[in-house]
Amino acid sequence: MIIIKKIISIILVSVLSFTIFGCGKDKPVQTTSTEPTIQPEVKEEPKYYAMFTGEEVSEEDSKNIPFFVIIENHKAARPQSGLTSADIVYETMAEGGIPRFVALFQSKKVDKIGPVRSARPYFLDIAKEYGLSFGHCGGSEEALDRIKNEGLKSLNEFAYSGTYWRDKTRKAPHNLYTSSEKMINTIEKKGWTSDPLVKLTFDKNYWDTVSGTPALNISMKLSSYYSTSYEYKDGKYYKSMDGKQTLDKETETQVAVTNLVIQKTSIILQKDNKHVSIKLVGKGTGYFISNGKAIEITWERKSLKSQTIIKDSQGNAVPFNTGNTWWNVISTSNNVVIK
Repeated sequence: MIIIKKIISIILVSVLSFTIFGCGKDKPVQTTSTEPTIQPEVKEEPKYYAMFTGEEVSEEDSKNIPFFVIIENHKAARPQSGLTSADIVYETMAEGGIPRFVALFQSKKVDKIGPVRSARPYFLDIAKEYGLSFGHCGGSEEALDRIKNEGLKSLNEFAYSGTYWRDKTRKAPHNLYTSSEKMINTIEKKGWTSDPLVKLTFDKNYWDTVSGTPALNISMKLSSYYSTSYEYKDGKYYKSMDGKQTLDKETETQVAVTNLVIQKTSIILQKDNKHVSIKLVGKGTGYFISNGKAIEITWERKSLKSQTIIKDSQGNAVPFNTGNTWWNVISTSNNVVIK
């Protein structure tokens, strides 16, 4: 009897346990997944860079149509408008021992550019190298003949007066101006929107690491009537002319650039003892200055249709530092003081 009672007790306990635990909700089973976790794809925002400064810009500004404007540098034309916003400015000698500027605009749209003056053959050589349109008012006989015969992208004020206006606060001929909007509108109407021929390379790290001559102050006396200088501070070279700061008329800020190119070449007076000839095709020497350093360079341009190539003393191509550039074309007889 005792054995039978024990068996019945065991059966009752088992039935009771099943009733309590077996009929309840199943407990969740803890498992460890061996499949990799899929992270959502993060798309990086595209970056856009200005073609002539290497600086990051908006998508809209990266697509701005580039163009040149020939800008006067007579004392009556100073201070000029727009030079602080140009990506590259070529400074070349003109009549009377005073240079003019051939300014390239692309990364920024500028409301007022000028005073605009006449073309010379060597200004055309610069515009032709880039394959770009250029704004000007008239020109020497030689320059106008070349524009006609070579089909250059000239936006002469005489033919496109609506692209320019006169500033009544200044006396003619030092009062002709244009803007990015007016230039671009005319270029689009002409269909002169093809990509520029010049392709520049930028490398900030090169200028952080390259060794060179210290270049904190640069001065050049280009004629008995004109001198220019640059002072390095805060990563920029601040320009002065004839001992006075080169200012922008609209913003009253001093012209400051990241790169200085000094290209030495033949500059001779023509037979009329007035106009000059400047050799921009061939070979020569000079300096490339940036980040407080100067290196000696050679330059070469094989033809009017080819790009000017800059190399160091070892024959290696020299990249531009990221930023704007002032390109001084001077005579081989001009003295450059670098300190």
